[in-house]
Parts: sequence; C-alpha cells; structure tokens
Amino acid sequence: MERAKRTKRDGKQIHLIVVDGKTEKWYLDLYKEKNSLKNFKVDPELCKKRTLKEQFQTIEENLNNYLSIIWVIDFDVILKETCETPKGEKTKISEFREYMELLKKHENVHILINVPCLEYWYLLHIKNTSKYYTCYNDLEKEFKNTILDGYEKTEKFYKQKNKDIYTKLQPFLEKAITNAKQLGDINIYDMEKGKAEIYKLFSILNKK
Repeated sequence: MERAKRTKRDGKQIHLIVVDGKTEKWYLDLYKEKNSLKNFKVDPELCKKRTLKEQFQTIEENLNNYLSIIWVIDFDVILKETCETPKGEKTKISEFREYMELLKKHENVHILINVPCLEYWYLLHIKNTSKYYTCYNDLEKEFKNTILDGYEKTEKFYKQKNKDIYTKLQPFLEKAITNAKQLGDINIYDMEKGKAEIYKLFSILNKK
C-alpha cells in the first residue's frame, strides 16, 4: 500500500506520454536519454501495440496520477480503417472523436496528432512541406539521399551506436518545430492535411 501511495505522489511531478506504437517509444526514450530528462515516462513501458480504446482507458485511469498526460497518436491507421468500415457501423474516426470530447474537459490532457504518422515529423527536419501523404509508404521515398536514407521501423535502426535517430535529427529540431508550427492545428473534421503536432510536446515538457 505504501509503495502505491509513493508512486502516485511521485507521478504528480512528471508527465505521462501515451503512444500507440514502437517507433514513438524508441524516439522518445532516446530524447529522454540524450537530454538526461527525468520529468516524463512513456507508456507502454514495453513496446506493445494497443487499440484506441486501450489507450483511452490508460489515460482515464491515470488522470489524477501525473502532472499531465500527453497522447501522441498517428492517424494513418485510423483513416485507413475508417475507409474500410462497412456502412452503418461506427468508424474509427468517430470513436476517436468521442474520446477527444470526453477528454476535452481535463486541462492536463494534451492530444497530439500526426498525419499520417510520426515519420512526417521526421520529414519536417529535412524539408519544409505541407504535402499530404495518405500513409507511411507514400512518405518513405522522401528519405532517400537524406540523413534518414535507409530508414527502417526497427529498434536496430533507431538505436544504432553513435548514429541513433535522435542524434541524427537533433541538429534540425528547431527547424522541424518551425515547419510544424506553420502547418497549424488539427481540424478533426478535415484530416487530409499533413500535420505533426508532436512538436508541442517539447514546450509542454519544458514548462517551468
């Protein structure tokens, strides 16, 4: 019981980042390590793919346990599954909008959406673009002959010794933030636009 109380109290001093995939966790773990940060943790601690509902439940269960909760989510799968939903059934985008509405009243919850995926954020380190890509496969060719040439969604690629992905991208971080800001905020009813809202995470984590 004492351990549970201590965890909750300590958690109030840090942020919880909820992600939906392995690449987000690897990137954020590297960001934490390279900057010697202790003010956030990434959930899930193990690289486990989870449903929208499972991610939402994690947020609900931890609303009072952390300084803030940051939900980082890629939209490519949501859009794909929405297009494939049989007529008359609830779509994934409708489900997500319901979760957004329920979480809106909580000031300590931040929802950051990438369209189509985290790799769009990486692309903004390389070039200033507003091009819309329907999925990662459309975007990956943009990495050829750049610092991310040979990019793979693998832990081996992300954590190469002295060439990890965060170290490669860090010199261009401010450029990427500027490019992402220029794209504006998400309109949940008009999702066919390239966005990388993950840039907001850095200012949230660095607030005093």
